[in-house]
Amino acid sequence: MPFPEETINSIAQFLPHGGEQAPAPSEEQQREYSVEELALAANTTVRNIRAYQDRGVLPPPTLRGRKGIYNNQHLSRLRLVSNLLERGYTLSSIRELLDAMEQGIGLSEVLGMESAINSPWGNEAPINLPMSEMIAMFGTKLTPAAIKKAADLDLFSINGAQLRVTSMNTLKVSQELCATGIPLEELLDILAMMRGKVQPVADSFVKLVAEHVLEPYGEQPLPPREEFPKIAELVWRLRPMAQVVVDAELGRAMDQAANRFLADTLESILKQLPKE
Repeated sequence: MPFPEETINSIAQFLPHGGEQAPAPSEEQQREYSVEELALAANTTVRNIRAYQDRGVLPPPTLRGRKGIYNNQHLSRLRLVSNLLERGYTLSSIRELLDAMEQGIGLSEVLGMESAINSPWGNEAPINLPMSEMIAMFGTKLTPAAIKKAADLDLFSINGAQLRVTSMNTLKVSQELCATGIPLEELLDILAMMRGKVQPVADSFVKLVAEHVLEPYGEQPLPPREEFPKIAELVWRLRPMAQVVVDAELGRAMDQAANRFLADTLESILKQLPKE
């Protein structure tokens, strides 16, 4: 999930300018604020400003006597911090990002790794589906209990006569299986069980990367700059590699399950066939 353009622009102004001399600040950029005025302009509170300063994500003001004077750089930094907090980042991770920029790590490198980690790992995008179409897909099998189970599994959310479906592929497979006579509620029970089994596998897979790729950097807050592209590439490659492993193991398990549960039935059918 890449940073929105507004955030990128906010971050960019804190990046080092290399050997270039920064342009002189305009009159608007030199605008000054008291802490109360800054809080109002940034749509935050004085208490938050003090906390951000204590946590090192907001530079201290210039002191004139006993009064702290802030400027538009403080305002931009405040807006950046608020934007990142709204996106789920902690103050500690924001501090690391800002430290990285001050150390000269480029914006594209930071965002490249952030995008690799936070981009959706699935290929499906949610779609809107009329409730009438869902009813047409499943008919009488779409009971209130089945609807609740599907909603609890986050397969869709209900918004009036519309559904926000997170995985149309899952719905289509369920529809095809239901058409053979399999109850929808039992299919959803299997999906719930599978979720419980798959998540620990995913956790372990990603933990391997974290332990063996990132931990060697020890107590450094961030990997060395030259390692950012390599780590981002590895995370991108992890996606198809994980899918291949899961597909292979599921195929093996399906072979074994078919032999256990269907072999006897198939043998009985073959015995009843007329002999030539």
